[in-house]
Amino acid sequence: MVKIKNRYYVIRMITNDGSQPTPHKPLIFRELMKLAAEMFGDFGYSILKMSLSVRVLDEDVIVLRVAEGGNKYFGAILPCVHKIDKQPMVLQTIFIGRSMRSCEKRLIKIRQDELHSALKQCTTTETRIQILGAIKDICGNCGPTRIFSDVQRKDQSNS
Repeated sequence: MVKIKNRYYVIRMITNDGSQPTPHKPLIFRELMKLAAEMFGDFGYSILKMSLSVRVLDEDVIVLRVAEGGNKYFGAILPCVHKIDKQPMVLQTIFIGRSMRSCEKRLIKIRQDELHSALKQCTTTETRIQILGAIKDICGNCGPTRIFSDVQRKDQSNS
């Protein structure tokens, strides 16, 4: 028996107006298949139709599975996506992996980095505590263990 090798694409949807993307799985699939038919005709359409599936649809991230045979066709389609469901957007490839587990690890790392950069930029104690709680939810105890409040920082500088 032959194992079908797949590639998993982790893709970020970036809207032109900065709003939250709102497409559904069938709409994403339909738009990608329409572009495949336009670019590669019946041959490219049939290869991607058999192998393409939307595995995960998060707020701004999609995970798509493509069989290895349709990998190069799918890679050629991605830069040509300019709208999904009449919402203007571009697709940014974040990671291409061989398993869902590797995609999950990379996405966790990316989200963790986003939270750490947000933690550096926050100015109030309340938002700092909320972001720290989110970091601990994601990675357990790998984040900073204590964040000083503004009052504690002033007390330390005075002594």
